[in-house]
Amino acid sequence: MSNISAQAGGLNLDEVAQPHAGTPTGGASSGPGHGGEADEGGVNVIGEGDIEGEGEGDASREARIASRKRRMEARRLARMKPEKTEDASTARRTKKPEPSQAEASKSKSQVSTSKQRIESTKQASNDQVTSVRVSLVAREDGRRQEEARKVQQWNRKRDEERNRSSEMGTDIGDVWNKVLGTTGGPYELYELLTEQKHACDNLIGVKNKLIEEYVTELKSKDDEYVKELKRQAEEIDALLSRMETNHRAFQTTLREELEQIERAFVEERTELIDANVKDVDTLFETRAANEAKYMEERGDRVEDHVQQLEALRVHDAEEYNLVKIKLETDVQVLEQQLQQMRATYQLNTEKLEYNFQVLKKRDEENGTILGAQKRKITRLTDHLNTLKAKLSKQEKSFQQEYMGLTDDYKRITEQFKELQKKFRHFQVTDGKKFREVWQMNEEMAKELMRKLLQADQIIHEQQLGLPWSPTPSPEDLFRTVDPSIFHSSSPSAKVAAIAATTKTQRPSSRGNATAETSAPSADKAIASTADDDEPRPSIAAKLLAATDDTTPFASSTTHQHHPSPSSATTKRMLDLLCTEASFLVEEKLQKLLVPLQSSEQSLMKLDSIFKALGVESMEDMERLMGYFIKSSTTDGNGQEEVELIGPNEVVGTIRKFVDDKRTRKVGVPSAADTLNEPRPVEDDLPDADLEPPSDTETAITNADGTSNTQSRSELLHSYWQRMANVIDDDKYRVWTAVHAAMTNYNAELVARYHLTQQVESIQQQNDELKGLLRQYMGAKVNDELHIPPAKILMAQAGVQVG
Repeated sequence: MSNISAQAGGLNLDEVAQPHAGTPTGGASSGPGHGGEADEGGVNVIGEGDIEGEGEGDASREARIASRKRRMEARRLARMKPEKTEDASTARRTKKPEPSQAEASKSKSQVSTSKQRIESTKQASNDQVTSVRVSLVAREDGRRQEEARKVQQWNRKRDEERNRSSEMGTDIGDVWNKVLGTTGGPYELYELLTEQKHACDNLIGVKNKLIEEYVTELKSKDDEYVKELKRQAEEIDALLSRMETNHRAFQTTLREELEQIERAFVEERTELIDANVKDVDTLFETRAANEAKYMEERGDRVEDHVQQLEALRVHDAEEYNLVKIKLETDVQVLEQQLQQMRATYQLNTEKLEYNFQVLKKRDEENGTILGAQKRKITRLTDHLNTLKAKLSKQEKSFQQEYMGLTDDYKRITEQFKELQKKFRHFQVTDGKKFREVWQMNEEMAKELMRKLLQADQIIHEQQLGLPWSPTPSPEDLFRTVDPSIFHSSSPSAKVAAIAATTKTQRPSSRGNATAETSAPSADKAIASTADDDEPRPSIAAKLLAATDDTTPFASSTTHQHHPSPSSATTKRMLDLLCTEASFLVEEKLQKLLVPLQSSEQSLMKLDSIFKALGVESMEDMERLMGYFIKSSTTDGNGQEEVELIGPNEVVGTIRKFVDDKRTRKVGVPSAADTLNEPRPVEDDLPDADLEPPSDTETAITNADGTSNTQSRSELLHSYWQRMANVIDDDKYRVWTAVHAAMTNYNAELVARYHLTQQVESIQQQNDELKGLLRQYMGAKVNDELHIPPAKILMAQAGVQVG
């Protein structure tokens, strides 16, 4: 048993399959099939011991041998038959080569000769024509090389001049420093200035020399350009004459070659007809000889086929004996393989018994471990109960803390309401301050306008001596306007605008009184509006209560053509907003919300987020939900499936909602609105204060009693445009001319003033020099000298006088 196991353990699957792979001839298809059937038959014989199975295997073997013989015979005949047929067909279809295939025809040779002559003529013509261009290109190449050489020479000259100029400029700068630092007196200063002048003249001479060289080169270029134009005209005339001569010669050549080709084709046609007649006669004679030869070859083939059949029968008998011997050998090999497989089965049985014992021992060890784990579970259960007790105590403490935080929240809410009231109070106060600042700035502007008019009057009457007439009239320029019309952030703007539509303005003398009387009424209207405001209910509480129902969220308005979202969609949108927009919640509030439950935290966060975004009604909430819906589809049951935006798009969507809300409520702000209106106010104001002004609210009354409906920005623009156009274009041009003349006059006076200062300075220096000279002449040192300088000066003066 041990020997069998050893042999089974050392058996290789490649060795088992080797007899099938190494079987002798029999075809690739018959070998595997035969091996499979023999294997199956052998198993039946050895395993069952039935003799009838062996008889059935022999019958099937004989049938396979007979079918194999038929296939071999068919393949052999197929190999032999095409060879004979091919020999006969090649012998029958062999033709004599035609004379036209052996050598070229006269027509083709004439055509090729003509083509060569035409091409040579064309090439000669092209050479004659392009010779002009070649000479021109060669001359241009030489000119460009000469030009490049000159450019290098000019660059070298320019670099040398630049270096020389920089050196001379450096020397001149050093001399200037020396002049500024000299203390030798006016004679030395004069010498230095003279040297400096010569150095500057030399520098200018170097620059002028280079400029003269440039001018000379430019003149030579102009002369060269004129000569080049003349030479180009002569070359074009020569080119045209050559082209015309070559064209005529080419036409003559084409005509001659065409006649030669036609003659060659006629001669070739005559020769071809004669050759074809001779070939037909030869073909008839060849056909009769081939038919006689075919009958003789057919008899020879019949005798050859009989001999081949006899040889094939002998060959098949020998092949049958070989196949029989091979199959018997395969049966013996398969029996040996069966014994090896039985030994392998016995070895696997022993291995399985060993593995069963190992698994049994492992099961006992697992039972021991299971008991230890159960004891551990009991211990951890006790620990869990202890932790639950601690958790209940902490929940009670957290509940108490939550109650305290709730009271703090209510107190903070009350403080917020008080802050809103203070805000409205300060809003009214800001409106008053705006009107006061407006009146102050208006008075300053009017004062500047008066100064402009006074200056214009002075220029016309005193400087120009012309009569002065103000345009436009002072009544139009100094007309008073209620500032509330232009203050879009103030609720009193509507009251002032409506009041402006019901009554016309008085003259400018009564404008201030009208503005002062309208201000208290506007303040009263704002105060009454502020007193009527009530705190808004919590939008987040309503939405969270609505998400508990199964009905979809009721939407009174459709935004962006999206359907009404269901409660589940609303819940997902609120969770997304609470998660991604938590940066809008204050850090202190987030710390206070940590001990609360998740639902309460979500409610408080959503309230804070809605207040930050200015969502104060269900309509605002519906618009915000419309921004969060990306697309909607209908499934097979007719239900709407809504797709929300991704978490990365929440911040951009919130920014777009706030911008659209500001644009929808305030409209397009003007420059004055942007400067005067604080940004945080618009989200906290009531909806009535943020509505865009209507046409009746922006209507004002002109001085002549007619009413024009304009936008606030147009009114503000026209108001400041009226103040800016105190001086029209004609007067401004007059002012410009007067300013230019006075500027020139002022420059002349300044120059005279500087000259006067220089004369006074020179006089002062002369007085100082005279004093020094007197002091030097009266010094006691002169008496001690043999020849005092005073005598020399007197002698020189006497010589000059004499």
